[in-house]
Amino acid sequence: MSASGGTVSGGWGWGCSHNEGIALYPEASRPFTSLCFDDWRSGLFVSTGIGAPDEAPVVQREQCWAGYCGGTFPGNAGDLVKSSSGRYATAFASRGAASAVKNSADSSGRGWSVTARTATHQVAVAFLKDGSTPAGKPVLLTDQPGTDHVNVHIAPYGKDRLLVSWESITGASCKDGTCTGQFSGTHLRVIDWSGNTVTADQVVNARIAGDIAVLPDGSLVWAFARATPDYSRPMGGSSPTTTTLSIARLSR
Repeated sequence: MSASGGTVSGGWGWGCSHNEGIALYPEASRPFTSLCFDDWRSGLFVSTGIGAPDEAPVVQREQCWAGYCGGTFPGNAGDLVKSSSGRYATAFASRGAASAVKNSADSSGRGWSVTARTATHQVAVAFLKDGSTPAGKPVLLTDQPGTDHVNVHIAPYGKDRLLVSWESITGASCKDGTCTGQFSGTHLRVIDWSGNTVTADQVVNARIAGDIAVLPDGSLVWAFARATPDYSRPMGGSSPTTTTLSIARLSR
């Protein structure tokens, strides 16, 4: 879009027909590398950058319904980061797939039915060989059926390292992919480009969830509203309020 709101030339066709969360990487000279949670095909897919076909490369099958997919819509689609060698990594909240089969009720043959592996969301990291080729199965950073994990983000951190952040909700009770429980802090974990843990979790007793910005010196910052979330019941009525915007910084 132009400054006046008009359509400008360029861009590309993208086959994300039922978007339940997206991640984009701003390439310098070609279409953005793109990921899409699609409830039509039930899972997380890679756009080819020219227009994803009906059978786009699968990153992870997930049970996707309108309003959420993989994680709470739209914040758990995660981010997409790129290494100096051209690989990509993304992190997202995943319920996994106990089973995934073609949906016989879908006459187009493109729909899938997925049964979630867990009622709660776990933190998953997936890698791509390039902008359109998944590299193996996603790596689970958590596997705690009684704890939900939300607001998952990833960012480059130092040389050949990644920082993954998420909020945890203990004592989780879930229905139809939505969980309630007790907020128990924001986790920060450093991993390598194979998904291996480099440092144990640092847990901050505050909600610092949000997109992570990388400063020129390599340190990371979050801009967030300092308000303790209430996950004890479905959202309704008034939300926590604050008149202060806070900044969190993690130095290299």
